[in-house]
Amino acid sequence: MALYRLEALFPLELQSRLEECPILVLPFGTIEWHSHHLPLGLDGIVAEGLGERIADLSSAVLAPASYWAVGGVPYPYTLNLPAQVIEPLLVAIFEQFAAMGFRVIVGFTGHFGLEQTLTLKRAALAVMGRSPVTILPLAEYDLTTDAGYTGDHAAVGETSLLWALRPDLVRLEAVPPDQPLDGVLGADPRGKAGPEQGRVWFEAIASRAAEVAGRLLAATTPVERAAFIEALGAGVRVLEKTLAQRQLLPKAAVPSITTPAYLAYCQAIYRGDYRAARTHAEKKLADLSA
Repeated sequence: MALYRLEALFPLELQSRLEECPILVLPFGTIEWHSHHLPLGLDGIVAEGLGERIADLSSAVLAPASYWAVGGVPYPYTLNLPAQVIEPLLVAIFEQFAAMGFRVIVGFTGHFGLEQTLTLKRAALAVMGRSPVTILPLAEYDLTTDAGYTGDHAAVGETSLLWALRPDLVRLEAVPPDQPLDGVLGADPRGKAGPEQGRVWFEAIASRAAEVAGRLLAATTPVERAAFIEALGAGVRVLEKTLAQRQLLPKAAVPSITTPAYLAYCQAIYRGDYRAARTHAEKKLADLSA
């Protein structure tokens, strides 16, 4: 199947895509420390690779990857851009692509810290409140929480995904095995990560994102779209509450995002059961408020 790269399309070609399949895939990454064994641009490299596969499976148009995102780990060589800068930019991007004629936009972020995830989803929610476009704002693990991948940072998940895409950029031998990999959040990838697992997760992420994008375009009524927006709003409130608590309390005192209620929320979004998704998000919010 042809890959329709936005920057390489001529006007008549883009018009044809808008008539045949008005879906746009927007990959997001950043520049961020990913320990000693992975490159600084991992998030964008993986997001672009997944974006290519999502666009291929859904016959969508693929936009160039963006490396401007919110937040980052407290390590060197890391961009840490504020939400006050990035959120208006995302709103403007979504609005202008909607005005261009896209009816579904998949905003896919390979950089999925809490602040970036919240900013992406909140921008999507704001635009859908005043535009007919439908936006699917996805953190890398959103649709695969029942398939064994719930995200990490430079650990088994991210290492395996990059290994499947760019084995030349994985250097697990960079640090002796008896020394720690600084900045890894999750299981040590040495002896656990691998390209085979990466390919399994890669296909699951891409195929599920393409499936949901296609459903939002072709099989979602106005009532279901409203339910989708309500479910997204409930998830945004969870992220906002979690961020507010992290700013007041030690991180260890704030429950992880990926509790059973939030994982069930993600799974319900994937299934298209938006009312159940809202219920699970409200349960997660209640747990945070207890």
